[in-house]
Amino acid sequence: MKIFNQTADYSEKVNFVDINNVFVGYDLSCNCCERADYFISKEELCNTISGNGIINDLNDYVFDLTYFVEIENENLDEGGMVRFKLICKDKPDLFLHLYNIHNGYYGHGFEAKIQDKLWKTGSL
Repeated sequence: MKIFNQTADYSEKVNFVDINNVFVGYDLSCNCCERADYFISKEELCNTISGNGIINDLNDYVFDLTYFVEIENENLDEGGMVRFKLICKDKPDLFLHLYNIHNGYYGHGFEAKIQDKLWKTGSL
């Protein structure tokens, strides 16, 4: 899996692409009263935003197309989180978390595709 970050002026995006051409893209451009970001961890981390155990080595990992979780709770104010599972033979599962914490005014779009076919989409 590869991670591509794009930053230009006030726009920032991150894209994740695996060897099967499964793509997840997320808009990270933040405004004053929000915190939009992502992390990858070994833990499924139910409803928690954490930098603990962040993983950077994603060689040979692919998206598990049977797993997608949407989370909304008070820890995220009016925002939300989605979670994707990353799998690799003979390695532990990893979890990609996209999240946004905001006051209800801001939102960030995400999109997941399998090759050119839309798989998941939404706003956090």
